[in-house]
Amino acid sequence: MLSLLTDPSLVYPDANDFYSPDERYPEYRHERISSQKNPVYRAVRECFAQAGLDRDHFDTPGWNPLGDHIHPGDKVFVLCNFANERRSNELIQDYWSRCTHGSVIRATIDYILIATGGTGRIYFGNAPTQFCHWQAVLADTGAQAVLEFYNTRGVPVLAKDLRLYVTDATRLGKVKGVERRDETDGVPVNLGNRSMLAELDREKTQRYRVKNYNPSRTDAFHAQGSHTFVINRHILDSDVIFSIPKFKTHEKVGISCALKGFVGTVGHKDSLPHHRRGTPEQGGDEYPSDKTGLLRMATAFHEQIQQTKPDTPLGSLLRVNDRVVRRLVRPVAPVSEGAWWGNNTAWRMALDLVRIATYASPDGEMGTTPRRRQLVLIDGILGGEGEGPAEPTAVPSGFLQFGDNLVAVDYLNALLMGFDPEKIPLVREAFHVSQYPILNRGLTEEAIIHNGHPTTIEELLQIERHPFEPPMGWKGKMEAAINPREKMAG
Repeated sequence: MLSLLTDPSLVYPDANDFYSPDERYPEYRHERISSQKNPVYRAVRECFAQAGLDRDHFDTPGWNPLGDHIHPGDKVFVLCNFANERRSNELIQDYWSRCTHGSVIRATIDYILIATGGTGRIYFGNAPTQFCHWQAVLADTGAQAVLEFYNTRGVPVLAKDLRLYVTDATRLGKVKGVERRDETDGVPVNLGNRSMLAELDREKTQRYRVKNYNPSRTDAFHAQGSHTFVINRHILDSDVIFSIPKFKTHEKVGISCALKGFVGTVGHKDSLPHHRRGTPEQGGDEYPSDKTGLLRMATAFHEQIQQTKPDTPLGSLLRVNDRVVRRLVRPVAPVSEGAWWGNNTAWRMALDLVRIATYASPDGEMGTTPRRRQLVLIDGILGGEGEGPAEPTAVPSGFLQFGDNLVAVDYLNALLMGFDPEKIPLVREAFHVSQYPILNRGLTEEAIIHNGHPTTIEELLQIERHPFEPPMGWKGKMEAAINPREKMAG
């Protein structure tokens, strides 16, 4: 079941009343009512209702829309998209197009609390970039207001930063400090030859890389026949993962919605290969070509620096120099660091993480049946086009999408952006994972509800909407053959 609610007038409310509803709905369990309009709370509620969840009890005090998926006493992790805090020159709309908004989190958790009966445990958060200031991102997204609302009422809802390695640095890259957290919160999961990356093991040296991390550590996690990811224990201890990702483009995998959001489940990001060093001719997918050798030199300089200790005067100074070099190289070679359609690594890594989050036990062993349930609510009130995930441009998309089939949700997301899912490996290949499958049901078996009415994909494509601008490295490689507006005009 996919429930899609579209409303061009949807806007995020302010946090004055902790994103409480402006109407006392029969099932609402708290005393606080907003003195200002809150269209988002109403839209989340309507999205659940239109999906037919607990239909017989809708509009009664006993309505429990998530009750079939979340049970009393369950441990639920609400996986948000918190990449980092807002930049000083960033428009607030652009920021909200790339980070989950607090108003969507608040409404969702209210309904999760109904399902758990107040006896479970609920965390929300993710693993942002190593440079993210966690308290700042909570404030900028409005999530801090959500946390305060529950904490002052003694409700068991906690925000959780899943990182085990955090760097405090200035905008110029000068390192002020490094925090290394309790390693017992990291659970290594070795997929071995069952990893999606195993298909690349035929290369003599994979040279897996992720920017701003020591390549030696990444190599150790991903050697021939061994593919280990370090997942935060709070993810694997949960019974349900309820994702609330954004609706945006992504420079390395095309789109960043339900599937890509599982990058936020890790404890150590240096266990996540984002690309392989070099050009395709060199066995890599870091950039399409390097005729001058400039990118190769910049990469070698970057990797050498990452092997120095960041929290030393020399390591800090070198990282400032590295940032300067990368800024100088960017105008000459704008497509680098795996930010293009030929990246054959990042989508595999993302699908591995979805499989781990579904099948791995709390001690990191992969089972043959799912260990936890997956739900997703796409925050598409403001979408992000262009240079996502870090620098997208806001699009007033005005929609929410709820489902329990991650692959089907992202297939529809790609179409709604104006992209061809078959040209996006992250989505296309998710349909064909045989061991530890991700797909719950085929698309033909999905009931799609749009604004309360059963519909088809073909009918959804007739909706007037904004075709998204792809990232620079994907232009001409992921767009649908026929623009939906052109199709309607024809």
